[in-house]
Amino acid sequence: MLSVMDSGSLQGVDALPIQVEVNTGERGELRWVMVGLPDAAVKESQNRVFSALGNCGFTLPLSRTTINLAPGNVRKEGPMYDLPIALAIVAATQQASLAASSEFLIAGELSLSGALRPIPGAFNLALLAKKQGKRGVILPAACASSATFVDGIKVYGLRNLQECVELLRGESSLIPFKPHNLQKETPIVQDIGAIRGQRIAKRVVEIAVAGSHNLLLIGPPGCGKSMIAKCIPELMPPPTDEEWLEMLKIQSACGLEVDTVHRRRLFRSPHHNVSDAGLIGGGAIPKPGEISLAHHGVLFLDELPEFHRSVLEMLRQPLENGTVTIVRSNGKLTFPCRTLCVAAMNPCPCGYMGSRQRPCTCSQRQVQQYRSRLSGPLLDRFDLQLEMQPVDLSAFQSTNAEESSKTVRARIVEARKVQWEREHTCNAYLTAAQLEETCACSTKNLRWLQKACEQLQLSARAYHKVLRIARTIADLEKAEQIQQHHLMEAMQYRCLDRAWR
Repeated sequence: MLSVMDSGSLQGVDALPIQVEVNTGERGELRWVMVGLPDAAVKESQNRVFSALGNCGFTLPLSRTTINLAPGNVRKEGPMYDLPIALAIVAATQQASLAASSEFLIAGELSLSGALRPIPGAFNLALLAKKQGKRGVILPAACASSATFVDGIKVYGLRNLQECVELLRGESSLIPFKPHNLQKETPIVQDIGAIRGQRIAKRVVEIAVAGSHNLLLIGPPGCGKSMIAKCIPELMPPPTDEEWLEMLKIQSACGLEVDTVHRRRLFRSPHHNVSDAGLIGGGAIPKPGEISLAHHGVLFLDELPEFHRSVLEMLRQPLENGTVTIVRSNGKLTFPCRTLCVAAMNPCPCGYMGSRQRPCTCSQRQVQQYRSRLSGPLLDRFDLQLEMQPVDLSAFQSTNAEESSKTVRARIVEARKVQWEREHTCNAYLTAAQLEETCACSTKNLRWLQKACEQLQLSARAYHKVLRIARTIADLEKAEQIQQHHLMEAMQYRCLDRAWR
């Protein structure tokens, strides 16, 4: 007999519908035939499924069995089809009537004992089920919790094959998982108020987060670059519903554990030996990279010059466009990557050039070679560039209270609210038309800015970034129009790329 189960396949961060068709009782040699572009992991499911069926008390087909994974032009990857294949065999051999199976989207990996193992993409599969009008999804219990974020879909997280059969026969008393009720107020783990000194650095970080401007911190070892960067997610407003769903799609597709209690911005900090596919995305089976995993969060690149230059150069377009497009011979995938990129580096190989604490031991040639690892176009992508100095030890004995992350975040939330009401986006992502309308200045101020950019030899991109930064500073001050002191402060943070070329 013929039996059909509905499942799904991950293509990037989206799930595509897959039908698992099993036909038993065919004439011919007793064997298993699988078609539909399965990869090695899918082909190996024969051994897992047969062992699981036997250990759960079901008999194996005693005739030729054909399994078709439709559509046939989409490559099937991974062990997520084990469960629908096993259920289709049970139905096709008439060992159980699984009439309710058409109401569910089913996926899961089977162990030899019949127990279910977690799979990536549970949330993505739940979105597909909702799009198809299904009543719910049947998934392994270990990964089903992320699927409960999809409204209107019943999520059944099961432990083994036997439970699945009982549920589809209507003999189970299992109830679906409860929908998650996230707390929008996230507790602060890394408080910027715990950092002593570095008043200018904190100011620059506030501007960067308020306008979503990319930030480059330069300073000697131990001056607090990494510590400040780790505080940035706590300064960002909680993700909106739309942002949270986009983040969940990427995390679920990559099999990452999802925080089911708080809406928290992600902080990704890849090691400097990361490959281009690891950072940007791609691979034999294209998957999102670190820059996409940091979507609506923070991508922190510590020791920036130590990254491979080819990897860094691949950042230029994604940082500008907010998307990564992976092109392969059989098609292309687009991953979102609208992230706040924060980078840190030393001023020279020894790290102490310009330091008031220790003398630099590097030659001019060594410094030149070190800095030449970063191209001018890449530096142009960092809106804010700040040179930091070590904290004076007397600051640790000071009794003056530092501003907490909660206080700074309140100002940032207000500034972002103004930007959203004005252009429905952050200042860093303003288009040319929006920039001309939003960042209007007096003729006197524009002449001052033009002259300053000519003297500092800044590019046209840098000119527009100064305007965007000045607009963010004005928003933090609740000013209607950009004033000259806003432009002057913004210009302070755009001199390093010129000086290092």
